[in-house]
Amino acid sequence: MSVIVKYIINMLPFMLLAMPFYLIGRIFYIRKKKIEINYYHEIGLFIFTIFIVGLASQTIIPKLEIISSNRLSIVKSRVHKTNLIPFKIIEETYREIIKYKNINYFLINFLGNIIMFIPIGFFLSLLWKLEDKKVVMIGFCSSLFIETSQLFLRRGTDVDDLILNTLGVYLGLVLYKLLKKIKKNVSKI
Repeated sequence: MSVIVKYIINMLPFMLLAMPFYLIGRIFYIRKKKIEINYYHEIGLFIFTIFIVGLASQTIIPKLEIISSNRLSIVKSRVHKTNLIPFKIIEETYREIIKYKNINYFLINFLGNIIMFIPIGFFLSLLWKLEDKKVVMIGFCSSLFIETSQLFLRRGTDVDDLILNTLGVYLGLVLYKLLKKIKKNVSKI
């Protein structure tokens, strides 16, 4: 669980730094286009954008560290592997949990890849009335972009991440539909 908290803490500076830039940019955009403000939509768009910044900070923005002469240096990943064999993560997860008692592998590599993309499916469906196929395709392409860019960032690239991320987008879409249905049923009472 502490590994998940570490990821969230690592995301926070990027998200906090992005907030004023987003708000200033969005205010100028609304004024220039003379858009009528829907506050619920604006709050959702703000949360979604800040989440995307946090996601990017952990997947495609190179990590920096201060080296001895007060210069910034890009931290290179110790492990750079490429997996192009689909569903290999199932075997690896089983081995890590059963043989090595490593639950963090399951939490980060398996569940983490799904959970981190649920907001994409949810917010794409909530903020823009897109067809289901389009939501899943945007999520797939977002994950493909991340995995492809990681090839050049000396980070792990894995086809299973692409599969799990897309599953996360789909689950976000399903969650949106479920909440929409519950809201509709509650409002009938």
